[in-house]
Amino acid sequence: MKKLFLTFLMVLAAPFLMAQEPQAPEHLMFEGVPVQGDIYDFSKALQKQGYKQQQRDLNQLFFVFKGNLLGHPQQFRVNFTKKTKTVWRIMAQPHNVPLDELVDSLTSRYGEPYEAVGTSFKWQLPVGFIMLEQHEGYDPNIVFMDAVGVAAYRDEDNRN
Repeated sequence: MKKLFLTFLMVLAAPFLMAQEPQAPEHLMFEGVPVQGDIYDFSKALQKQGYKQQQRDLNQLFFVFKGNLLGHPQQFRVNFTKKTKTVWRIMAQPHNVPLDELVDSLTSRYGEPYEAVGTSFKWQLPVGFIMLEQHEGYDPNIVFMDAVGVAAYRDEDNRN
């Protein structure tokens, strides 16, 4: 009788029990570091991962770091907003790295690009996007943009 009662109770309760879905990250990840918070916190997180700060320009709203990006030693620039110092964009121009190697590396991390036209590729993520493009005669450009940071950038600069 107890088994029958418990079985009946579980059958009634089952539709109301929801499995927990894994939560998506709220911010874009850059080489294992979440792109979140102000530039000082982000800088500390990068430095804990072994990146070296090379330059800091508070007037032009960027810091420059050096370290491995997609398996290659590179310098990259981190932009932040004027008022809240929120990180919103990371830009790199890997030297002497073939475009197809970068595409393969980004695809293995983020899946197939949602847009691929010629030498321009875009990965749309729930937390931002990544853009890779190469103009003839130049090294490729990679741009990581965090959705929360971009919203702060637009709000603070009154951009639409």
